[in-house]
Amino acid sequence: MSDEKQVEWYEDDKMWEIMEPVLFTEARIAHTSNEVDAIKSLCKIQPDDAILDLCCGVGRHSLEFARRGHKVVGVDRTKLYLERAKKAAKDEKLNIEFVLDDMRTFYRKKSFDVVLSMFTSFSYFDDHEEQMLVLRNIYASLRAGGRFILESMGKEILARIFNRHSWSEWPHGFMLEEREAIDNWSKMHNKWIFIQKDGAVRRWDVVHWIYSGAEIKDMLESVGFSDVKVFGGSDGRAYDNEALRLVVIATK
Repeated sequence: MSDEKQVEWYEDDKMWEIMEPVLFTEARIAHTSNEVDAIKSLCKIQPDDAILDLCCGVGRHSLEFARRGHKVVGVDRTKLYLERAKKAAKDEKLNIEFVLDDMRTFYRKKSFDVVLSMFTSFSYFDDHEEQMLVLRNIYASLRAGGRFILESMGKEILARIFNRHSWSEWPHGFMLEEREAIDNWSKMHNKWIFIQKDGAVRRWDVVHWIYSGAEIKDMLESVGFSDVKVFGGSDGRAYDNEALRLVVIATK
């Protein structure tokens, strides 16, 4: 029996490498400016606000906020993504600090006015307490009056649009997905199979927590946040049966 520790899906650098063209399409990157417009309006972000982009990926939000003059720190655990982000910032002569770290360990006490958690980058860890640790780190990193913005796919939306199977074609291969709600609809179990154009097949079991609007509000309040507002999109629409995304703004 091998003593080698199994790597969790979110720590699998090969997965993030293969999934990069799927997660960061040209259309999604092109839409970033509109997303930032909506975030700035909804959260009343001021020109001198310092911003932490947590789980920044290839830095699409970090770059856009920096283009608008904000002081930005981007944090991610995937080295490849940070290299992409650093190159883009260098090419545009943008001054952004990119940090290779895990959201469970990164915090800078009272250093930021805004913390972003975009594109369902929260809820990865099997132990619920680790999610709470992330929220405590975020709370500690914010200055008094600072805001945390979380953008994700809420449990209620997933239940409404649930599709057990899907597949998609990409320039570098085919993506097959099978989904199952588990543990009384507290988690989603995704089986991802990627068939590369060279014939190589990659498989991942992606299991993550899914939270309702009420659940995430309770979690945020339990670590000290106040004035927690829940929206159904970054345009400020209601979180109701027609919600597009779960967007939460919590104030320290």
